[in-house]
Amino acid sequence: MCIAAPAQIVKIDREENVLYADFGGARQAAKMDLLPDVEVGEYVLIHAGYAIEKLSEEAAKESLEAWEELLDVLEEEDKEMEKARMESGLYQ
Repeated sequence: MCIAAPAQIVKIDREENVLYADFGGARQAAKMDLLPDVEVGEYVLIHAGYAIEKLSEEAAKESLEAWEELLDVLEEEDKEMEKARMESGLYQ
């Protein structure tokens, strides 16, 4: 399964047909073949090196909030798994 996360466009190189987008502090380059008319500040979904869909700011923020919730849950689960391993004696 592949997942595309929303990212905000921070730079565009129209000569190279590439945009640069920010994923919460991490930047990624993506080809603009499918979205040639995007602008800096807009939100897009990036998958496999391509910007595949433009998002409204509201939709992007809702999606980013959902991602944050998911990451928080996963982090908590990792802590619980680590604690269980330590208590079971797997790490000694």
